[in-house]
Amino acid sequence: MTRSTFSGFTIAQLAMTASQRALDVTGQNIANINTKGYTRQQVDLVSLNLRGAEPTSSNPGSKIGYGVEISGISQIRDPFLDVQYRNQIAKVGTADARQAVLDQLADVFDETDRDALKKALSDLSSSLDQLSSNANNSEFDSIVRSRCQVLLNYVHQKSADLKTTREETAYGLENTDIKTVNSLLSDIGELNDTIWKSQMLGNPSLELMDQRNSKLDDLASYLPISVSYKEVTIGTNAKYNYPVVTLNGSNGMSYELTAGEHGENFATFSMDQHMDLDGKLDGTVRISVIPAADYPAGVDVSSLKTDITDYLKDGSIKGTVDMLNKSGELDDPATDIRGLGYYEKIFDSFVQTFAKTFNDLNGNMQPYTGANVMPSTGAASPMITDGTQNAEFSFGFSNTIGNFLNGEKINFNGTEYTFGDGNGGTIAIGDTLDKSLENLASRLSTDFASLNVNSSSVPGQWIYNSSNKKLTWTSNLPMSSGTNITKDSIKFLNGNTINFLYKANPLNVKNFDLFKTSDGSNKFTAANVKINDDWMNNSIHIIASHDQNAGSTANDNILKMLKSLTDSRDFKYEYTTLDSGGGKTTSYIKFYTGNFSQCYSTLENNQGIDSSKNKAILDNHVSVVKQTSNNKDAVSGVSLDEEGINLMHYQKSFSAAARFMTTLDQALDVLINNTGVVGR
Repeated sequence: MTRSTFSGFTIAQLAMTASQRALDVTGQNIANINTKGYTRQQVDLVSLNLRGAEPTSSNPGSKIGYGVEISGISQIRDPFLDVQYRNQIAKVGTADARQAVLDQLADVFDETDRDALKKALSDLSSSLDQLSSNANNSEFDSIVRSRCQVLLNYVHQKSADLKTTREETAYGLENTDIKTVNSLLSDIGELNDTIWKSQMLGNPSLELMDQRNSKLDDLASYLPISVSYKEVTIGTNAKYNYPVVTLNGSNGMSYELTAGEHGENFATFSMDQHMDLDGKLDGTVRISVIPAADYPAGVDVSSLKTDITDYLKDGSIKGTVDMLNKSGELDDPATDIRGLGYYEKIFDSFVQTFAKTFNDLNGNMQPYTGANVMPSTGAASPMITDGTQNAEFSFGFSNTIGNFLNGEKINFNGTEYTFGDGNGGTIAIGDTLDKSLENLASRLSTDFASLNVNSSSVPGQWIYNSSNKKLTWTSNLPMSSGTNITKDSIKFLNGNTINFLYKANPLNVKNFDLFKTSDGSNKFTAANVKINDDWMNNSIHIIASHDQNAGSTANDNILKMLKSLTDSRDFKYEYTTLDSGGGKTTSYIKFYTGNFSQCYSTLENNQGIDSSKNKAILDNHVSVVKQTSNNKDAVSGVSLDEEGINLMHYQKSFSAAARFMTTLDQALDVLINNTGVVGR
């Protein structure tokens, strides 16, 4: 087969077409120079050669190609830089998420440029020093109480800030990060489906690929992903590569994030609040994934849900989970990150140690009487009877407050009455003092019905009147006319003066704790510690001395309190675990030795150190990401200089091809019009 005379025109036409298409692509690149995520495109050209030539054709030395063929339009990308960028952006996400929480913690604990808890501790020390010089002075006692209240105000504020930080971080993780990840995966699955359908119609869908690559880059900042490409044949010869996105776990496991015929199925992530051994939310979280599968739409795949919390390697989700779940050296076993739990646990332990120290020092060793301002003596009602009046003897309880306590006693002319539940001969304690006194009156009416009136035995009965708050003995019959009764006329039958001897129960020790928990628990935290209500209403006070024989100016216990603020002590974090038998056991981790101010300063300094260290790591990762991004832009980004050169290059190529066609036209004109004219 010989070469066609007009084949040169085909070469010229194909050359012009290739140059024109190259100019169009160059224009597309220039138009999208500011488009985020746009990847520079190029025309793929191949030489058009003879195919299936016969042996009888012309000499091989005369065989040439048929011009240029456009095989497609492609993107200029470096897969290695894509992998490097996504690996580094995941590390940036980890450090950035941690830094966001550490910055919030700095607002809580950093007291470099403001007065707060450390100043309150110093003021408390000063007020205790003043009280030591004015022992048992209620005014200076109230000053100490006020200083403690200021201290607790700072404690409560920091506790509330810590709680808010944890809640906002967990909320952001669940409602922003997790939702964004699920949305990105959904978009990637949808783009995979759209690109596949578009390529089946012959559209390369390069702009859609840019969108997908951009979303893959965004996804990589949240999770440590790897992207490989799976080839699918479309039609007879066309092939389509779609990305298979995989989450790589630190345990060596991989979890598919896209699946299906052409990557249209996608994984789903979720977050759950974790519960402690008592079934209460402890502020930590668990991250789960339902991996992508090849199952058709509508199939229930919830059984595939897998907890991956402990297997996250990098990404902002990993960084946020670390800050929510980890407590550094206060974990058992210790973890690598001091998260929110570290600061919460140390601060709670600091507050618990402070409250218990002062409560122990102010412990009262004296029995507590439930009924206060109890009358010890009574009096007869003075009168000279006219024959119609009864004799009366009364104890007044109008000033008495409280109620009797279990085991307390009253001695009445040698007979001892014990208050209790009414069994075993005890006098039943009523719901109120009035009810208890009514029960006492009933017993006295049995044991001391008769009293001595002016040296004569007179029968009567005891009655408690709640309206006038009096416990009164009244004779059964009126006294004879002219009987002179004075306030001392009525006595016991043996002539003893009628009085009460009220005895406290030694087991009832009055609680002189300066601090209580607001929720009734037996463990102090920064959130529940408060000033004891009894101290607030002045019914208790700071005990100046435990020595009952000391004078009113003794201040040895106040000095102990003052010294306790500067004494070195072990600060411990107490936690509960399950033993091998499933029982709960309490363990301790000692985290600091020093005084209260030093302990808080160490907490403050640790936060600064953690923040500075993480910021250095973040800056380093950002620097690497920027360098990688610049390298990507150098390969995939649009350069005006380069595209300008391409414009001139393809324009000259187009002109040359057009000139080639003109030359061929002139040659053929000679061949057609001026050849073979001899003899005409």
